[in-house]
Amino acid sequence: MSFDPSSAFAHEGSGAGSTASRCRRCGILVGMGEHCDWCQQRPTGYVDAPGEYMGRHHTEWIATLDQMLLQGDNDAAEFLLVRLVDATEAESLLAGVAPFERHFTRLGQIARSRGDDKLSRDLRRRFKECSQRVPTPRREVG
Repeated sequence: MSFDPSSAFAHEGSGAGSTASRCRRCGILVGMGEHCDWCQQRPTGYVDAPGEYMGRHHTEWIATLDQMLLQGDNDAAEFLLVRLVDATEAESLLAGVAPFERHFTRLGQIARSRGDDKLSRDLRRRFKECSQRVPTPRREVG
């Protein structure tokens, strides 16, 4: 039986007093309706660029991630964060920019709260290695 990635966070908000809903296809927060504008228009066979997950830049998922954590939906947050860490790492390596540390940090916090010290250590190592691959900008004196 295969796992549908969007099912991990495609349900309506279920936190205390929460009225936020998520796109049933990609899981991002939507104001109203069942699907976001991107998913309604996304071409079949779309391939994410480095730094993207489900057609959106990894930073566009922050509000959705915040909502998941507020609702206590750590399983969905962890699922999403694993993909966002991969996206920011790919973007960093291909674009030569520093990786977005927040995704690594948040996933590490969830890992530590679950007692998964190995994942926490692996994330710190991955972030450090990725950061070290980024070229240091040269300053011209002039």
